[in-house]
Amino acid sequence: MKTDGSEHFPQRKVLAKAMSFRHYLGLGIGSIIGVGWVVVAGDWLVRGGPLGAILGFILGGLLLVFIGLCYAELTPAIPVAGGEVAFAYKAFGSGVSFLTGWFLSFAYIAICPFEAVAIGWIIEYLIPGLKLKPLYVFGGNPVSLVSIGAGILASVFIIGMNYLGVKNSARFQAFTTSLIFVCVAIFTVVAVIKGDFSNMTPLFAGGGTSIAVLGSLIAILGIVPFYYSGFDTIPQGAEESGRKLEPKYLGRAIIVSILIGAAFYGVVILALSVCMPWREILKFELPTANAFRVAFGYDWAAKLVLLAAFFGLITSFNGFFIASTRVVFASGRGGLLPKWFGDVDNKHQTPKNAILFVGILTLIGPFIGRSSLLPIVNVASFAFISGWFITCLACIKLRRSAPDLKRPYKVKYKIIMYLGAAIAAGIIVMMVFPGSSAQLKWPLEYIIVAVWVILGYAGYRWRKAKKDMTHEERAYQILGEYR
Repeated sequence: MKTDGSEHFPQRKVLAKAMSFRHYLGLGIGSIIGVGWVVVAGDWLVRGGPLGAILGFILGGLLLVFIGLCYAELTPAIPVAGGEVAFAYKAFGSGVSFLTGWFLSFAYIAICPFEAVAIGWIIEYLIPGLKLKPLYVFGGNPVSLVSIGAGILASVFIIGMNYLGVKNSARFQAFTTSLIFVCVAIFTVVAVIKGDFSNMTPLFAGGGTSIAVLGSLIAILGIVPFYYSGFDTIPQGAEESGRKLEPKYLGRAIIVSILIGAAFYGVVILALSVCMPWREILKFELPTANAFRVAFGYDWAAKLVLLAAFFGLITSFNGFFIASTRVVFASGRGGLLPKWFGDVDNKHQTPKNAILFVGILTLIGPFIGRSSLLPIVNVASFAFISGWFITCLACIKLRRSAPDLKRPYKVKYKIIMYLGAAIAAGIIVMMVFPGSSAQLKWPLEYIIVAVWVILGYAGYRWRKAKKDMTHEERAYQILGEYR
């Protein structure tokens, strides 16, 4: 019989316990890899040049390890759905918890339409015969029937798979992630053997001066949060870890995902840059694929790149769909958003209404087209890094306010947590400081942030006005036995 007072509260709805360590690695790595390395790699070269981009991504990955270690400590200590929502609530209360969850939900949810758009783009290049005249132009970019249809079909597949249970979704994620590495290994070997390292000059976007080098690195570091963001999908699904999985392995999966992601991006940018003079690559619509076709005449290698991109798109789509639905579900269950979001399917133990909500927003993406891609990258980067900053602060705060909290994976040196917070804060400053090469674009991207905050705040105030949940019940619903 319960003796902690929770017997007086409505039943806390929970998700299925079905994921293994391998599944979490697939979730984290597959979400990090994504498809950006094919779709917008040209933008990386414009920002940093070959060496600037490589160093920026590797340095960014190493710096994010400090942030990842804060996640590695908190995730197995508080393994509940929503991750940062719970961390922020335990450390700072409902207001900060809501703001953190809502910012992250924007980032995760925004990526899902991004993936739905990109899949139609990839399909048209994999099968040129499907490329049709556009139905209309939106934001200066064509939108075709094939791109809409492919995006909708992929979205329906992801929505349905996730509704029917996390175990099958996790297995699919791990298998598809392994296929990406097979494809990348093959075309990287081709690039190194057939390419020329002199094609990488000039190494930095602005030349070889110290100011240019620094500007290149800052420009890349400003977008790094978006492309590494997949590691924080792991805490979103922590509640669904199998009963045989030791909690400390959740922390290990986070760190391993970041390191493998850093190695992946470095290798892919190198392979692209040696194919042909990199400034010539910038004219291609899908630079990573077309570089192989033009430089070596290898149509099969270009197809292999696109196949890897397709797999990467599916894994990141699935991973961020899982993460977005868990953040929304946790916020609804915990009284930070309308209660409807916190409902669970009785048969499959999945967050059915959160899946429906995110699914509907995802299905809008294919109709908008590519014009949404770069604004989403920049604003989502800001949202991600804001969530990471709060998590680092929560890790620091809970060392003092909850010293007896069981920490299966404990960061050895406290200075690491402070470094994580400082790194996150530094990236935020770079993204809002006037004149910075990583600054958000005025006014569109600032408007996107403002509108999302206003919408979320309206939902939060509406839920609080109902006064249907006490402080004690909210703590129970968000944290469960870890409150």
